[in-house]
Amino acid sequence: MALGFGDALVAANFNSGWYQTVLVVHLVCAVVGFGGSALGTVMLRRAWADGPDAAAAVRRAFEFASNRLTDMAAYLAGIAGVVAVLVDDRWTFRQGWVTTAFILYFVWLGIAHGALRPTSAKLADAMDAGPERSDDAERLRGRAELWSMASNLVIVAAIAVMVTKPGL
Repeated sequence: MALGFGDALVAANFNSGWYQTVLVVHLVCAVVGFGGSALGTVMLRRAWADGPDAAAAVRRAFEFASNRLTDMAAYLAGIAGVVAVLVDDRWTFRQGWVTTAFILYFVWLGIAHGALRPTSAKLADAMDAGPERSDDAERLRGRAELWSMASNLVIVAAIAVMVTKPGL
């Protein structure tokens, strides 16, 4: 594929610097975005065992990092994935593995924004309310962990599809 920039045409294929650059951006963003999210889940679970103050502190720190780094990296991973398909003639959106990977990405987005984020916001409110909402916090923590596990499983499935490229 040729990309036009002004009067210059830049050829891009699997061995080109353009494709390799986009692939590196895609991989780095996936590691930071999805790995950071998985790490946050583990940290929150460990902090919960240390008590409500530790859990609240870790939640605030993770929320800060998530809003500024991991979420943006996860979104950029998807964008870089689209660009990687566009710049290399070997890949098309009609290939099953590409379609499946993007379906899984959109499933992840749905879980993240439709279930995990709202549950996490309610959990934050319950944790900040103190002991009078501890039953709510415990219930919401279980729900948040469930959605987080589902999110992580979808990401693992997407990685497996992108690595093995079934049907290719």
